Amino acid sequence: MLTLAACSSSPSGPVELGHRSDKVDTGLVHTPQPFMQTGQISVSPETASFTPCGSQKQYWLDLTADQRATLSQQAGPVYSEFEGYFTPVSRRGYSADYPAAVTMTRLNMLTSELEGCAQPRNTLLAEGQTPTTWSAAVGQGHLAWESEQDSQERPLSGQSMSQEQAQFRAQQAALTLSAQGCQQSANTLYGWQARLKTTKGTYQGCAILPSVDTSQHWAGEYQGTSQSPGQPTLTTQLTLLPDHSAITSYHPQGEAVTKETGIWQPIGDNQVQVLTTRSGEQMVVSERIYTRNGFTLTASEETFNGNTYSLGHDGLTLRLKVGDAVNVSNQTGIKGSAEKNPRVEQALKDYLSDNGQTGPLTYRWLTHDLNQDGQPELLVLTESCGSGGCTLLVFKGDAQGWQFNSRMTLVHVPLLLARNQSQGWHDLIVPVGGGGAPAGHHVMRFDGQRYPLNPSTAPRAPKPDGSDTALFADGIYATQQGAVLGEE
Repeated sequence: MLTLAACSSSPSGPVELGHRSDKVDTGLVHTPQPFMQTGQISVSPETASFTPCGSQKQYWLDLTADQRATLSQQAGPVYSEFEGYFTPVSRRGYSADYPAAVTMTRLNMLTSELEGCAQPRNTLLAEGQTPTTWSAAVGQGHLAWESEQDSQERPLSGQSMSQEQAQFRAQQAALTLSAQGCQQSANTLYGWQARLKTTKGTYQGCAILPSVDTSQHWAGEYQGTSQSPGQPTLTTQLTLLPDHSAITSYHPQGEAVTKETGIWQPIGDNQVQVLTTRSGEQMVVSERIYTRNGFTLTASEETFNGNTYSLGHDGLTLRLKVGDAVNVSNQTGIKGSAEKNPRVEQALKDYLSDNGQTGPLTYRWLTHDLNQDGQPELLVLTESCGSGGCTLLVFKGDAQGWQFNSRMTLVHVPLLLARNQSQGWHDLIVPVGGGGAPAGHHVMRFDGQRYPLNPSTAPRAPKPDGSDTALFADGIYATQQGAVLGEE
């Protein structure tokens, strides 16, 4: 049972448990960026540990005295959602047995009602019993609320969020969250107090933020090769796993592989920190900051046990591993084009207009007959990209021009035109990787109307044998070089 002193800001209350204000000496050159973590917390008189959902890893949990006093009341592991970050552990004491430490900066939820892990939520939820039972949710640009007097859903007209408060506004309603602990049952603590104000009244209760870890777009495998004068070719592979553990392996040609392990975490929108805490069996503290450019990561220096070293004139560059091999340019097949073509432009303008968009849009394109009718289809690779790939548009060819047919997300290039067909159209074999998806090739089969939307959820394809035709064979993305719609 979770027993706390109501919803107050007293020294023994949940404010100290969830909202840490003291300065933590991370021992790192770069300050980590707190991110949402979910998993099981266990506290004993000597230790405190955190096990992320979906992981077998255990991390030391760095707690304040108030946090430890509250959590030590629990008889066993409890499910927790909180914002926090990793730091190195001490070389001495109980924490030295763990790969890294976790600092909890802001509690979202703590409950003993779940034996395992909850499903990730994309929605903010609030509820209460004051003055009557009510609930509210914020998601997909809308605020919905329900009480005995009222039930509505309205588009958001404004929102703001700081460390101490969040507010979501819609016509006839406003939901305000305060960063103070809140408890409505003996088994669950919430990190936020909630106040819903509508035309029917004002309601009080508790709230929780979405539990999705928004840094998961970094997860994936990255690989690169380098060679110093007189040295064998070195292949470096960096694996960023969804549970935030990291593995760096080094394979000099003709020699044994060595591995380093640790964790990864975001330090900005376009930078990730890889903290190595074990090199083989040796305890170390190594920090690298990788900056993303498209589907490559580059680190210029490394801080190792307190000393900073350059990683060479060009730094260490690793490319996202997609498909069943590293995504390198393929010189055979059909290359993409960045040349302007009036028919291509018209097809894209029609597509954007039908979807309420106007551009601008940067793109690469090619044509190939996918359905054996003698009319080549138009394939357009757009600049709309995430860490898992880019958007590909397929237009069916006919005597009048090209008509939009299919949209695919999370596409990497080169993709392959399979010899196999489904419903009279060639299967497309798409390399997948990044955004947490394991590297591999997946087959997209035409269903009689269109190709599927998401390659990562399509069936896994056998490893390509080189006999299929490559599309966008040059491996160039629209973000690297492309035509701009409407630009002369």
